[in-house]
Amino acid sequence: MSAYRAVACLGLAVAWIGLAPPLLAKSLSFDEVVQLMGYSDEQKKALIRGEIVATDLERTREDQLYAAVGTRLDEPLADLAENARNGVNIESDPGTEAFGVLSPEGYREELAAVVFPESARREINRLLRVRADGTFNLSKPEVDALRAALKDVKPGDAGAAAAVSKAYQDVLAGRVEAYLAKGLSGIADYDHGGDRLKPADQLQMIEQRSEEFFEQYYPEFGRAVAEYPKGQPDSISNRLYWIRRDVEGRPALVLAHQMVQEGEDFVLLSQRQFFVGHTYQSLQAYALLLPLENGSALFFFNSAFTDKVAGLFSGVAQSVGQGRLRRDLQKYIEGVREESQQ
Repeated sequence: MSAYRAVACLGLAVAWIGLAPPLLAKSLSFDEVVQLMGYSDEQKKALIRGEIVATDLERTREDQLYAAVGTRLDEPLADLAENARNGVNIESDPGTEAFGVLSPEGYREELAAVVFPESARREINRLLRVRADGTFNLSKPEVDALRAALKDVKPGDAGAAAAVSKAYQDVLAGRVEAYLAKGLSGIADYDHGGDRLKPADQLQMIEQRSEEFFEQYYPEFGRAVAEYPKGQPDSISNRLYWIRRDVEGRPALVLAHQMVQEGEDFVLLSQRQFFVGHTYQSLQAYALLLPLENGSALFFFNSAFTDKVAGLFSGVAQSVGQGRLRRDLQKYIEGVREESQQ
């Protein structure tokens, strides 16, 4: 699976970031969101028919991939909200090899399920010789901790997979602990051998860019996303997941935080990937679902950050990456629809 497919196949999201809301505060209708998205009459009709309308969005950084889709689903809002709360979007993702829920009280024990299978021998060997060189997204202390824990383990040892899995579980536990305590400010930088990548700053930029929209229309949800772990109302569900994905032919361990709010005439979802094992650094997804005759309208936004499209020839890389991301978002929505109809 490509990196672009990996960052696309995440669940529900909405393309509002960077879109200026009207001056008057009021609840959003389907027609108002269509107008905010800048859809033409033909695109609106296509969406209502159930076609997938995909658009690129303006990037604010050269390492950003940024796209959106809108479509119609046959399921009512209540069913889609329940699916989101239960992580069905993660489970039904064809790129998900394994996943699990992480509870605030039991995450260390629950992370014991995170393992590198014996078939991932190349990845296990990479971790046995781990360096701060960009092969993995790790802080310098995490690299040092892995090297210390694995110093006596050799490639080919019978217990190598178990030892590497246990050492990596400890890294993930540290990430979860810091995120539960501090939210975005608890996310450590990645050390890529002189280059320090800052996933917290990437995610903060997206949150700030969406602030005006949320404050205008869905202030409770916006504040909950911005202030996590503080200020969490009962109306919004919070759940953390570990996910093992196939990214560029390599197993990647991901830590994701999913938030869902169900209102009388809307469903909102946020998925924040606050730790990613390699290839891309972070991802923020949002969804807005609204009632539509005999179903629901889905507006889906996805913003991912990767240094693979930055630097020399970045314009060409971004163009290729955006095109692949847009196509993969379309394919993913088709998969979501097929799964929901079974």
